[in-house]
Amino acid sequence: MDKIESQVMPSPPNLVASLRAGFDAIANQIPIILIPIAIDLLLWLGPHLQVKSLVNNYFNAMASSTAFNTIQTGDAISTIMDTMRTVASQYNMLSLLRTIPVGIPSLLASSLPQEVPNGLPLYVDLTQPIVVFVVAIGMLLIGLIVGCFYYLLIVQVSFSGKIELKKAITSLMWSSLQVLSLALALLLLFFIISVPSSCAISAIALLGIPLGQFAFFLYFGVLLWLAFPLLFSAHGIFVNHNNALVSVQRSMVLTRMTLPMTSLFFLSIFAISEGLDILWRVPPENSWLTMIGVGGHAFITSALLAASFVYYRDADRWTQETLRLFKTKRETQILNS
Repeated sequence: MDKIESQVMPSPPNLVASLRAGFDAIANQIPIILIPIAIDLLLWLGPHLQVKSLVNNYFNAMASSTAFNTIQTGDAISTIMDTMRTVASQYNMLSLLRTIPVGIPSLLASSLPQEVPNGLPLYVDLTQPIVVFVVAIGMLLIGLIVGCFYYLLIVQVSFSGKIELKKAITSLMWSSLQVLSLALALLLLFFIISVPSSCAISAIALLGIPLGQFAFFLYFGVLLWLAFPLLFSAHGIFVNHNNALVSVQRSMVLTRMTLPMTSLFFLSIFAISEGLDILWRVPPENSWLTMIGVGGHAFITSALLAASFVYYRDADRWTQETLRLFKTKRETQILNS
């Protein structure tokens, strides 16, 4: 019993030390930021794959149908259709390369620039649904695989301080399959929650707009409550080589046992990332100064990602060792009793 109690507990995760280690790791291996830079340059200067004509043709056909005209649609449906047309005219399917929960960070994937320094980018309008589907699946798979490769490199520079391409390529297929399984499971969970919730919100909204707004915020809060324990769900795949299920389980245990510090860690990452993104987006999209924002965003997000891996490793070690010591102590108490 005395031997168990005298065992030294591992050091708990440290927020400042993790952030410092993440920034040091990327600063020592700066070429790694070329991957997110390349994605942003592709979204900015590359061809823009659009679905503008496909969406317009669909809405035009729907608006001209007899069944549609017999329904009292009012202005709401027209507003939605106009909004969708506007989104389709600006949407670039290459933004699908920014996948979740694992993907390459991008400054321009959300803003979707419409101008380049030399004028306008090359627009490619995809008009066939089958082509759009194939391109979408292809972009998602490419984004996921490249994102896994990027994560593997970040883990290497975070822990060993060097890049081992052969080792990363060897682990790429297994990691990609695990991340794909994780992404599909999270997507299924989202639909299971969202479909009945959306029906309930719509029904509540019929009783009044304030009640509908309250129901929406309640739904959003439940999503955040469910998503927080899953924030480290992919980290175990790259750090400990766990499969997707074990990685999710360890993420839930870790966040539960380190809730205050983990909450502060993610709040700090969010504040740093979003605060600096305001700075990176200051240059207009038709100016070459946007390159500064692209480079700065690539460095900061890579460093924050590296910091998250360092924090996860320390927090996971502390969690697992704490659970092991508690289990051993309980078993000893049972034997002594």
